[in-house]
Amino acid sequence: MNRKWITVCLLGLLICIPLSQLVIGMVGMNRTIIIAGGPEQGLYRPLALSLQKALTRLGRKSEVRTTEGTLENLKLVAEGKADFALFQPGAYGGLKRFEPELLQDETRKIDAAGLEQVAFVANLYSQPLHIAVREGCGIESLMDLKGKRVNLGVKLSGDYPMARMLMETIKIEVEELHTNLTYTEIVDAFDKGELDAAIVTVGMQAEVFRALAKSGKIRFLSIPNNEALAAMELQLTPFLIPRGVYQFGSNPVPRNPVPTVATGAHLITNSELESSLVERVTQEILSSTFQRENRLQELFDHGKSFANSKPFFPLHEGAKWAYDPEKRTILDPDIIEMWENMRSFIVSLLAAGFFGYQWFRKRQSRLKDNKIDEYVRRVIDIERQQMNLDAGGGIEDLDKLQVLQDQLTELRQECFKDFSGHNIQDEPGTDCFLELCASLSEKLNSKMTRLRLGGDIRRLAKAIEGEK
Repeated sequence: MNRKWITVCLLGLLICIPLSQLVIGMVGMNRTIIIAGGPEQGLYRPLALSLQKALTRLGRKSEVRTTEGTLENLKLVAEGKADFALFQPGAYGGLKRFEPELLQDETRKIDAAGLEQVAFVANLYSQPLHIAVREGCGIESLMDLKGKRVNLGVKLSGDYPMARMLMETIKIEVEELHTNLTYTEIVDAFDKGELDAAIVTVGMQAEVFRALAKSGKIRFLSIPNNEALAAMELQLTPFLIPRGVYQFGSNPVPRNPVPTVATGAHLITNSELESSLVERVTQEILSSTFQRENRLQELFDHGKSFANSKPFFPLHEGAKWAYDPEKRTILDPDIIEMWENMRSFIVSLLAAGFFGYQWFRKRQSRLKDNKIDEYVRRVIDIERQQMNLDAGGGIEDLDKLQVLQDQLTELRQECFKDFSGHNIQDEPGTDCFLELCASLSEKLNSKMTRLRLGGDIRRLAKAIEGEK
């Protein structure tokens, strides 16, 4: 019994392990793709929805998940709970640097091993650092921010670490005058004269800049040494905010081009996501249709050189194929992996079939061995019955002996049906059975002959007595 269950378990493992790998691979290629899209009213949301449409065109189901922003997006991708997300490079590192206690909560903590699973797909647009200053507050240069009411941004947003980085660079300590207002609150605070400056790092398409420009109460401060500042921080590049980009006409805002620095808006993914899907998504992002839909001017102007600039995480293999098709393998690794799983399953199935057949043959052989024993036992039982008839009796035992002979003949025929001629020759137990049958048949025949002769002699003796 133990050997039987060990064999069954081994056969089960041979089949189930490759089968599970095959099923996981096929399910993975048909599951719903999760996109971490940021807040409902954020700039990331429209891009996430546009990416969802692109995935639909590619024949994949997808879902846009609302999040608090860049930090939660990164955490979801690192933990494998989101497949794509929009992320501001440097935000997580800035928070670890300036507000590490904010990341101690389990809902915000990101495991280092998880971060190693994050991969870069594309840079979608620049997020310039804006320093909005209220007219008449006396701020003419960066150093004038000292002692002023400055908004640094919501602490868990991408604005806050960028603002803290700037303040550290110009050696201004954070104090009570510094606030953490939302964009709507910033507009209201400027309108009421309760705020002197706000440091905002977001794409130029953000509505907050147009609302501030429309108020006519702010201007934008430049960063004179923007190239030096960009050289000190890996995620930054020098940037020039164009004249009149937020308000065009006779009273443009800004009045002059504003030198500053910018970080990117990166699309990230998990390194375990299938390369073929990431490649197709990257190709969609590089298409003019996607760029026009989302007004991605820099991406439209510079194409691949902008899309793969300053990757903050390792470039995903699939994205690498889109940027440099010559590096692409001839066969899709995801398809190869699926076929490998299928090949492994088929080989395991054949192996399981072979071992199962061998086990079945051995089992049948053992059953036949047991059957030979049964046949021998039945022959011995017939022999025992005929021995009982030896104890005495006369012609009346002839019928009983004939029945035993018939039983022996039927038993022999039954054995021939169970065993082919080849098996009878190979099976040593059948020789013993056939010899017993022959010996017993000879005994029965001789006994019946003796009884018949005895009967004939008795009838002849009676006939002679009668004649006398």
